[in-house]
Amino acid sequence: MDSEVAVPSYLRCPISLELMKDPVILCTGLTYDRHSIETWLDAGNSVCPLTNQILHTRDMIPNHALRRIIQDWCVANGIHAPKAPLDPEQLNTIVAEISSGEKGSIRKLRQLGRESDRNKKCIASSNAPSVLASVFARHSTEALNRSQHSVEICEEALGVLIMTLPLTSQALDSLALSDAISYLVCNLREGNTEAKNSVVTILQGMVSQDKYRDTIGKSEGLTEGMVQLLRESISPAVRKSSLGIIYNIALRQRYRSKVVEAGAVPLLVEMLVDGDRSICERALLVLDILCYCTEGRAAASAHALTLPVVVKKVLRVSDSATELAVSVLWNICQNSSDGGAVREALHAGALDKLLLLVQVGCCEQTRDKSSKLLKLFNAHTGDWKCAETLNLHHVKRSF
Repeated sequence: MDSEVAVPSYLRCPISLELMKDPVILCTGLTYDRHSIETWLDAGNSVCPLTNQILHTRDMIPNHALRRIIQDWCVANGIHAPKAPLDPEQLNTIVAEISSGEKGSIRKLRQLGRESDRNKKCIASSNAPSVLASVFARHSTEALNRSQHSVEICEEALGVLIMTLPLTSQALDSLALSDAISYLVCNLREGNTEAKNSVVTILQGMVSQDKYRDTIGKSEGLTEGMVQLLRESISPAVRKSSLGIIYNIALRQRYRSKVVEAGAVPLLVEMLVDGDRSICERALLVLDILCYCTEGRAAASAHALTLPVVVKKVLRVSDSATELAVSVLWNICQNSSDGGAVREALHAGALDKLLLLVQVGCCEQTRDKSSKLLKLFNAHTGDWKCAETLNLHHVKRSF
């Protein structure tokens, strides 16, 4: 724009020297673009950038006159005029319309949120999220019955809600109602990619709070939907979020067998084969907690790759991954009635790995499990040769 049309200096922000989008007046009487002056103040400055006067207040008054001048100048020069940011009065009007069931108002609010981060913050700091969550819950019953009107309202409401994270307790309470959860599960299993992303984002915020874990854990089809989402592997971000949700569900002991029955264990093992550090740590975290139940250990032992892959991750990924891998080995091996798991772990090279781990150091809990595993191995090694001089060049650990 600047290369074709010279922007008058009085329309430029004194800080950014760009055409002002949202001119505001400070207590010193000077006008700046809101984003630029807020960035200046957030950096710890307490004076006016031009006059160096102390700012006794951060209050900003919209410069409506200059905004109209900027818009007229843009129209005269064939330039797309910057859109005015959302103001509280306009937001209150839109929220009131949403409360009365206006679908178009939800779509309008969603569009405003997409226009700028400032608009998102304005929406998030208002009562809009609570109202939208209530509207979502109210229409979820009809949406489950395939009412097109209710489906569209729920989709638009969900689109705005993910812009306003983290959600308030009042909003989460509405989303935790049975029909609302059921509709989220429906989208999780049958929705498009955008819908699945939105649902995972919402569920991640809910399940991180203890009060909602039972609601989510006992929801019919939700656990299966999360495991199916892992299988689909839509994106690394969704996969990581899904692992986090499944882990939080498995924190409740009574839901671990449900996660196992949904087929989570084989998927976790396969993720360990070629997953990056973050995926490996999350997959081991979930696998470890599932191995504290009988069904989880049985499923892990039944998979031919479990022990070889878990042994390989010891001292290969990170300290956290090593501790989790040792915990998985301990849970499986100590509960192996016929010693088959112990022999398989030995064949995979667990003895050398654990001896090396004890030498280079680890946390007390991991050292204790490693020592107990070595004692288990001792009963099955027979004339097993001691490890030769160990090569430490591959160990990803600070000494």
